[in-house]
Amino acid sequence: MRRIGHVKEIWRYPVSSVGGQRLDALSVSPAGIEGDRRFALFDPLTGLSAAPERDPRWRPALFLQAMRGETAHLPQLRFPDGSLHWLDDAHLDQRLLDHFGFAAHIGAYGGLADGADMRFPVVSNRYTPAPLHLVTTASLTRLSVIAGLPPLDAQRFRPSVLIETEETESGFVENAWVGSSIRIGAAKVRVTEASRRCGMTMIAQPGMNEQPEILRGIMRHNARNLGVYAGVEEAVTLAVGDPVYAGI
Repeated sequence: MRRIGHVKEIWRYPVSSVGGQRLDALSVSPAGIEGDRRFALFDPLTGLSAAPERDPRWRPALFLQAMRGETAHLPQLRFPDGSLHWLDDAHLDQRLLDHFGFAAHIGAYGGLADGADMRFPVVSNRYTPAPLHLVTTASLTRLSVIAGLPPLDAQRFRPSVLIETEETESGFVENAWVGSSIRIGAAKVRVTEASRRCGMTMIAQPGMNEQPEILRGIMRHNARNLGVYAGVEEAVTLAVGDPVYAGI
């Protein structure tokens, strides 16, 4: 077992396709991160969840931010003007209409069996979320160098855990973890598959301009993958600063 780095950032995304919430620590179980991607924006006319990577009209979603307190389990949405609205705020639908220019509502993923908040319409997830999404600084650096890009902000890739690798680690190091386990702090993390990238990586976000070269670079140099998906065998807590080991 060898140390390859440490946890630099931890993120939770209470509302899918919306900006996330940076944390000092998070709880994750085999079912996923507590409070992560439990809600989604959707179009009430079609019933379809927001898809900023495919439908440009949903791209303003990335300029919203969702956050969830440790005592209040219902998230809030922060708008670009700084105003905050709970997801059950009676005025939220009008704020979303003003923000997007079309009607957008909040729905909950899952159903009663999944513990979804049944005050909200149930919507279908567009993909099967993995419990954890890991990205390393080594991969971000490698992509920026070989694709001729400026330093990349990890938030383009929406990781749950950003691992800052040691200087000896370079390249797309996560590729070698697929099908094996790493250790984050005291937690054994099983890496299941590479993270296949879509247009979300290149579209504009707060402080970041649209940059199509990012997705082109991933496609040309790493088979459209960057980062990995992973899971845990039991409930654990991950924290910023936790050491990360490979080869366990």
